Amino acid sequence: MNTEGLDPHLLHAWLAARSLARGLPMPVPEHGGFRVDTGSEMETVRWVFPQMCDGLKDVARRIHQLRQFVKVCDTAEALRAALPAHWTVHAPSYVMRANGTMPRRQLADGYSIAVEQSGPVTSVRIVTDTGILVASGYGAETLGVFVYDRIVTEPEHRRKGLGNVLMQTLHEARRDPHSFELLVATDDGRALYQTLGWEKIASYASASIIMA
Repeated sequence: MNTEGLDPHLLHAWLAARSLARGLPMPVPEHGGFRVDTGSEMETVRWVFPQMCDGLKDVARRIHQLRQFVKVCDTAEALRAALPAHWTVHAPSYVMRANGTMPRRQLADGYSIAVEQSGPVTSVRIVTDTGILVASGYGAETLGVFVYDRIVTEPEHRRKGLGNVLMQTLHEARRDPHSFELLVATDDGRALYQTLGWEKIASYASASIIMA
């Protein structure tokens, strides 16, 4: 029995917060999911669905252009089975939520941290004493959801607790202490976030057309 899927209201809040964090248009309800006009060099538009549905299949059947993505809160295997052959399914990700208080660590010697707040969006940057950016991330809060977005630590500066400090700083920037904290993680990221007390609540699969 397939137990995947995400509450549509939660998915909408997550997408709205992500759009705020990235300066994108708000998600638009469409075909049982949501359309986000991303307009980047890599992606012009994405349709995101809370679960498998006929609307997803209808969207996929009529799309043959590059740079258009279909995403669903389900497994990569389930998405592959629902798509026409000209679609390529990408590496799986996972929707995760915070589960309790994140462990606290002190910022390692040789680094400093800067926090900027712009309305509902918070950005955090960690730099070396010589001013080199080594870790960064964003948070955005709306509709009772706080989204962690574009959390990055440069490979040569990992295993020093920088990601932990960055996440904790964003966590403390929330305006509503009861907000639902969400992020999307890769396989590698999932293992890291689990050590910080996060838990998977849904698979997240993505597909696009690689060749016309």
